[in-house]
Amino acid sequence: MNPTEIYDALSKIAEVSFDAEEFPFSFAEATDASQAAISKLRNGSTNKSDLPGGVLFGKRFHYAPAPAGKSEATLEQLRASKKTKSSKPAILLATDGEMIAAEHTASGETLHCAFKDLGDQFGFFLPAAGKERYRAVEENPVDVKATGKLAKLYDALIRANPDWGTDARRHEMNQLMMRLIFCMFAEDVGIFPEHQFSRLIFTYAGDKGEEAHKAIMAAFRAMNLPKNERTGLPAWTGELDYVNGGLFAGAIDAPKFDTIAFRYLREACGLDWREINPDIFGSMIQSVADPKQRSELGMHYTSVPNIMKVIGPLFLDDLDVEIHKGWDRARALQQTLSHMSHIRVFDPACGSGNFLVVSYRELRARETRIMQRLEELDGRNAMGTSEMFSRIKIDHFYGIEISDFAAETAKLALFIAEYQANANFKAVFGRCPAALPLRDAARIHRDNALELDWEAVCPPPNKDEEVFIAGNPPFLGKAQQDFQQKASMDHVFLGKVKSFRAFDFVTAWFFKAANYLRGRNIKAALVATNSICQGASAANLWPEILTEGVEIGFAHRSFKWRNNAAKNAAVVCVIVGLRNTSKAEKCIFEDDVSQAPSNINSYLIDEHNIFVSPSNYNLFSLPEMRFGCMPYDAGNLILLPEERQKILHNTPQSKKFIRKFMGSQEVVKGVERYCLWISDEDLPESLQITEIAQRVSATRDARLNMKDKGGIELAERPHQFREHIAPQNHAILVPRVTSERRPYLPVERVGADVISSDLNQVLYDAPEWCIALIASRLHLVWIATVCGKLKSDFRYSNTLGWNTFPVPKFTDEQLEALSASARRILKCRYSHYPKTIADLYDPDKMPDDLRAVHKENDDLLESMYIGRPFRNDTERLETLFKLYAAKIKTLETASKKKKA
Repeated sequence: MNPTEIYDALSKIAEVSFDAEEFPFSFAEATDASQAAISKLRNGSTNKSDLPGGVLFGKRFHYAPAPAGKSEATLEQLRASKKTKSSKPAILLATDGEMIAAEHTASGETLHCAFKDLGDQFGFFLPAAGKERYRAVEENPVDVKATGKLAKLYDALIRANPDWGTDARRHEMNQLMMRLIFCMFAEDVGIFPEHQFSRLIFTYAGDKGEEAHKAIMAAFRAMNLPKNERTGLPAWTGELDYVNGGLFAGAIDAPKFDTIAFRYLREACGLDWREINPDIFGSMIQSVADPKQRSELGMHYTSVPNIMKVIGPLFLDDLDVEIHKGWDRARALQQTLSHMSHIRVFDPACGSGNFLVVSYRELRARETRIMQRLEELDGRNAMGTSEMFSRIKIDHFYGIEISDFAAETAKLALFIAEYQANANFKAVFGRCPAALPLRDAARIHRDNALELDWEAVCPPPNKDEEVFIAGNPPFLGKAQQDFQQKASMDHVFLGKVKSFRAFDFVTAWFFKAANYLRGRNIKAALVATNSICQGASAANLWPEILTEGVEIGFAHRSFKWRNNAAKNAAVVCVIVGLRNTSKAEKCIFEDDVSQAPSNINSYLIDEHNIFVSPSNYNLFSLPEMRFGCMPYDAGNLILLPEERQKILHNTPQSKKFIRKFMGSQEVVKGVERYCLWISDEDLPESLQITEIAQRVSATRDARLNMKDKGGIELAERPHQFREHIAPQNHAILVPRVTSERRPYLPVERVGADVISSDLNQVLYDAPEWCIALIASRLHLVWIATVCGKLKSDFRYSNTLGWNTFPVPKFTDEQLEALSASARRILKCRYSHYPKTIADLYDPDKMPDDLRAVHKENDDLLESMYIGRPFRNDTERLETLFKLYAAKIKTLETASKKKKA
């Protein structure tokens, strides 16, 4: 290794060029010889380092060569450099040619690695090129820094001990990290004497950490035993207190530390762990064991405001009402304290414990407030004796988590939350119990929550207890579920719910929660994607949940569920609270405004429990809507524009057998395609044209080779699509899948020369006023609710969407007004030719005149429903559901009379 290579690497990072000819010597001579070699740099405006052999390149980096084995010491010199302090370079870098020690001056984040691995650390050096690294916002800087140190320690240990990165040892590795975090936190907050753990470890670990694993194992074993039972352990472990609480129970082992891992351990121990926030820290340190999350620490952190949207209406709001009512009565407040002591909180998808931590913290805060008030009222200790303390125990908090690392993290996060709550209590009342030995531990169970009996983790409550289920289970659509997750869905639903395979993964938690709480003093509130209250889920899942006394007690309608990361992707979610049937008030939240409905149905509408089911005929006497024509032709009957032109050039008589062909992309994006369209009576004539005959023959062969019976049968008429339907005068086409970004559903009117593919739903020769219905906001919200979505796109169904769409009885005058409105929309579109529907209905670029005619159409149509435009989508849906419910009741009554 020589300075030429080092400076070359630095120049590439900083996007500047150093002349390699100036550094023709070995690295061993760097300290002295590099003085002359870089004198040109040092005397110029580029370099102003005040260290021997150093290079200070503006605000990008400050580098200094290190003697063998002294990279860390040289990095410390760079930190102390006056030039570093005045110039504030982005990165400090020292190397002896074998090892690298580097640091971000802004964040204090460090890097220790072999020089040969420099190329793998590209992201660390981005600030030297003037590029900002991603940093999650609103996170505690201590949490971010600690997470980074731990992640590097984790990686360094795995590199030094590859077997510790295998599945066989993953649990031991996770336990090691949790135990180390506990010890670092404990010695900073006063549970252990200051620096006790780190001082002992570094004293007995050897100069380069060669004995660190032995020292750590000895310390862990000691902390799991009372001091009088530590036979066979080193005498120095006698300083350590007995911890208990299960943190050090079970097998104790530790990997060997190399120089790099040992340095990262020192840096982690050197942090001030007092300010760690268990709300976020638990989630952040999941990234320690998952390098995929490293690029955006905190990305999966669920913010406290979002958690409060769940646990507030679930139980905290009722507690606050109870506290308010009893504020001036000591006995009532004592009863509230007793009530709180019997609360159990259970998260069956707890991850790193965010919901449990926030629930615990909020309950402790209310308990402290009540006890302060009792002292004001009684003039004495709230509990009646100075020995009494909090009755809210962390063993009242239960969780299930499939990830081992997350489960261990949840236990630690709850311990930290307990310690901090105790410290707050002491600040108010001047007392708290001894921190050690630990008495309780959270009941976090590592398992598959969907295949586990929840009663085995959180037993059903007795008559005095309440259990509240709260959490944010994983959102995974059908396509995102792996084999094991599909098997878990089968375990939950098979034989109990029909057509469940299209459900989101999160639905299984709702189903299990309903069965677990039914008939017991239990309530549940879970977060889900809004798909759970749309389409097939609403119609197939909820009839099995809202039965035998279970109802929705509260709900947050669709909102964007964001976390505290700067680049987080917002997911449109709902929160649904389940309970046993109660006379207590229900509540629906929307845009931070609440209402008290008489009932909340599966679509989160104030209406009876109605489930919209597909209908093979139109319930409101609208024209029939059908699928377009499915080609089933392996592409042989479909023509690109150039293929059509070639056939017409060679055989002009083929024109009568070619028509425009439109699927969803042709409707929305203006794509041009054609197809062969041959009636049975014209088949002999068409086969006289060689290219048509070849395409028909190829279609026959393709269908004969298909695996499904339907395709093989179609080989008997290879000149036609599966359906052979064409309009007589015109057709109205509605793409079956369309982007949710568009403010209106795409719809197009085409002439008799157009054949629609099965990617559209089609109204053949229907009146124009149908366009006014389909192109309305009213219709869009109905389709979005009852048809659901494919990924994030609207999925249009004729049987579930069009055939169920409620309309009033229109007069002839109203229909003519709607037809005129439809023509105005089409005319406005045509005035913007050649812009496509995709262009025109981009919400950021939609022309003002087109918005105006759609608004006129909405106002016109909605006035036919209630005499005025609707105020919002909620009012639209409530009106539509009332019409639908009335129609279903009428049909059921008619059916009963007919049977009678």
